[in-house]
Amino acid sequence: MAETVRQPLWMRFLMFALPGIFILFGLLAFLDSWRFVRNAQPAQAEILSVRYVYKSRTDSTTKRTVENGDYYPTVLYQDAAGDWWQAETHLPVFFTPEVGQTFEILYHEENRGWVQERHGFFTTWMVPLIMAGLGIAGAFGMRFALRSMSRADAKRLAAKGGSS
Repeated sequence: MAETVRQPLWMRFLMFALPGIFILFGLLAFLDSWRFVRNAQPAQAEILSVRYVYKSRTDSTTKRTVENGDYYPTVLYQDAAGDWWQAETHLPVFFTPEVGQTFEILYHEENRGWVQERHGFFTTWMVPLIMAGLGIAGAFGMRFALRSMSRADAKRLAAKGGSS
């Protein structure tokens, strides 16, 4: 009696495609963050102006309109060489900025206009780690599901062959 039955290749490919996509996007998000962080320098920045990007959406559960948006401050900062630079953050900030307020930023050494709010380890690496972790867990889950399906198919075929 066969211990397991091998599932069709197309089924195995489809079952591992979704975890593979999660792992791929986790790696891409990691590489994007790494590309910025490895060449970034910290600086203290003063907010010169704030661009507000308004967003309105309808909540899918309550059907109420949700009003919110993102803040993109234009900042003035001094780099490590002592030169002054002005740039707008390329990502929205996590607080409501006020003109004249100072906060910590990271700027890219080779492209001084590439500026973002300085975050901690968890905020910077959370999305890539969660996506890759879900993909890896999903791949192990699919492996377990395929093995269970193979054993169940083998038992069904053995019972069918024995009863004839």
